[in-house]
Amino acid sequence: FFFSHQAARLQQAAAQPNRRGEKARTNRNPALLRDSPRFRLSEELQRRREIMISSHAGTHKRHDENANGSLLSFGTPREIRSRMRKTIDKDEEEETLTERPPTVPPIPLRTLPSCLSATKGITVENARSHEFLRINVGGHRFMLKKETIHARDQGRLSWILTASSQEDRLSMCDAYFESTCEYYFERPPALFHIVYSFYLTGQIHQPSHLCPTDILDEFDYWGIVPDAHLAACCCIENHHIDDISISSASTLEIQNEFKDLFAGEIRRKIWNVIEEPTSSCSAQVFAFLSVMFVLISISGLVLGSLHDLQVPMIKNITAANGTFSHAITEMEPHPILTQIEYVCIVWFSIEYVSKMIVTPFRKRTFFQLLNIIDLMAIVPFFIEVSLMIFGIDTESLRDLKGAFLVIRILRVLRVIRVLKLGRYSSGLQMFGKTLKASFRQLGMMAMVVLTGVIFFSTLVYFLEKDEPGTQFHSIPAACWWCIVTMTTVGYGDLTPTTVPGKLVATGAIACGVLVLALPITIIVDNFMKVAEGEREQAGGVAQRFGRRAGVPYPPRPQPSITQDTIC
Repeated sequence: FFFSHQAARLQQAAAQPNRRGEKARTNRNPALLRDSPRFRLSEELQRRREIMISSHAGTHKRHDENANGSLLSFGTPREIRSRMRKTIDKDEEEETLTERPPTVPPIPLRTLPSCLSATKGITVENARSHEFLRINVGGHRFMLKKETIHARDQGRLSWILTASSQEDRLSMCDAYFESTCEYYFERPPALFHIVYSFYLTGQIHQPSHLCPTDILDEFDYWGIVPDAHLAACCCIENHHIDDISISSASTLEIQNEFKDLFAGEIRRKIWNVIEEPTSSCSAQVFAFLSVMFVLISISGLVLGSLHDLQVPMIKNITAANGTFSHAITEMEPHPILTQIEYVCIVWFSIEYVSKMIVTPFRKRTFFQLLNIIDLMAIVPFFIEVSLMIFGIDTESLRDLKGAFLVIRILRVLRVIRVLKLGRYSSGLQMFGKTLKASFRQLGMMAMVVLTGVIFFSTLVYFLEKDEPGTQFHSIPAACWWCIVTMTTVGYGDLTPTTVPGKLVATGAIACGVLVLALPITIIVDNFMKVAEGEREQAGGVAQRFGRRAGVPYPPRPQPSITQDTIC
């Protein structure tokens, strides 16, 4: 009864095949699947599925497909295996005699783009032994064309190719595998990817997740100078601060331009002394002297306004009868302060003229902001000297209102010398760059303030002009009051007296607080970005990715005419 029950189950399973497997097979192309190992494996599994070994009776049962499962063949295991082997051989003979459809050739894979796409027709053996250099870095295998390495012509890999013997090549690596012709280097593979990318593209990029110090150490080991190959996108981390990257590029460009000039080396040294305070000890001394002269000049200008340090300016007056009289026109600074000012002017003049002589780009240097400030600091003095040379006394121009105004403006321009400190003060430079980066926000604030000033000043003028004893005589006077009010300064020289005027003043105060407070966060954010950029620029691109002082490169072997073959 047990065997008949098992036979019925086998017959039912043979009559109802797996629907999922049948559906999957119908969706496939038989011509493509007939020769595949998976297709033959499924046939073998289907054939073995028809054999069941009973562990209880210790005998084997085989379902006969030709008999549709009506009878079961019993016997010893040896007889069952013999009959099964004959059945398999018979099926294979029938399959051999059966005519099969032609085999469909495999679909060619699409060639992926790579650095080797330009090299076609090179066999594996030739590429391995002649065209490529195989290296192993920390267990990761890399392969580079020798032509690519020769195109860069620098670094340890180039030295390996140009070495005269195999012993010299082995001295540049940690191990050599003869079976695979690989040069082994016990270095971190993650850092070598930067070197590998440099040989392929000719540019050096800094991944954000790697330490710049580790990258420098890796470049030191491989003998690569990254200064000239650093990608523009990785020069400065703050891409939105354009003036920092432009100044770095301009400095490097100016340093290279001295090579083709007359007495270029001497001019470059003088330029570095004047423009690069941190380049040498002499440059630091020159910067210290410049700062001292600026401070002395400003101190003389301030002390010259004190009454105790002034002397009366006496003018001789000739009467009609030939008698002379003296009249005090005004007070002038003490002559010692004037002489000190002349000495400072001579120093500033020497500094400016020397800079314009040695610079390779006179036009660009002339229109730089700091150089314009230097020029305006010495222009008033030379104008006064020119007037004296042509016999024009500056005191005689005091009778002319226009000329006297020009003289006063020229004297006021001397205060511009204080801006010369910006050349040697990183704080002032950061402040100037912050204002430049916040130009749009400051322009927006100025437009809103101007609109509010015109609006509130016009309102308060028409509300206050008819009041007795009013001080709002015109809209410009009301504009002055509105500016003082919106900036919350409050001098108190102009005040509205009517109730509507006071309401307008309240609105002006509220509007001023809101308008002036909004751009502050943006300006602070720009200041933080500029400060971060200054820290990057302080080290310079050369310090960040280039050669550090005191770390020599390994000696490059001299190439020989007869070189050994490199695997």
